Amino acid sequence: MSKYFMNDSELQELEQLMMLVPNFSPRGRGIIVVHGFGKADEQEREEEVRPTLPEQFRFDSDIGCLNSNGRGASYDRFISSCFHVCKSYRLQSRLEYLIRNCAGDFFISQIHRARFDSVCRLQEILVENRSPILLAVLFLLTADDKLWSAAKDHVYDNHLDFKKMNLSGINTDGYAIYQMAKTIYTAREYIRMDEIADKFLIGDQAFKAIIHSILIAKYGATALQVKFT
Repeated sequence: MSKYFMNDSELQELEQLMMLVPNFSPRGRGIIVVHGFGKADEQEREEEVRPTLPEQFRFDSDIGCLNSNGRGASYDRFISSCFHVCKSYRLQSRLEYLIRNCAGDFFISQIHRARFDSVCRLQEILVENRSPILLAVLFLLTADDKLWSAAKDHVYDNHLDFKKMNLSGINTDGYAIYQMAKTIYTAREYIRMDEIADKFLIGDQAFKAIIHSILIAKYGATALQVKFT
């Protein structure tokens, strides 16, 4: 008899995450935690994680409404402060819909939150100390079940190996999330803003994950502290 009660259900992975021993990954799979590189390797990894977003995602945000822990702004003000300079009608329309219908959680599901928290715990790095770029990419890769299955063995403490992620069987939303993760990580345009704004191309949950990842890339862990009303 299986030790898991939730086999073959949408809660199966959440149950497995909850049964992990703190600070240890499952034998033969899961997160590969790498502690330390040579100087040349460290320099190469630092160069891979670029400090800025691609031009189309680089908005002149007014973060004066935020205090040091991010609780000075409500969710709608946080979104508006980041995207107010973007003049795309379709994007603004989707953002308004997102603000109206957000259920009060920055993550797209319980499983997403549990998976993200578990990875951060296994890597033994405080969320507040992580690079905003890596934090945003990790947020995206843990958002989709099949994408995470393809990515989890290629996620390290301070870099990711996108070339080894096998995306066979992934759906359109998962692929869009993957492309956004690559866009943030490399500062190269793998997905366009007009594609993100297209509700017929990208579903609401994937859109939410992408928008929130941009907030994380810009504001770091502060974005995770945003206040919902």
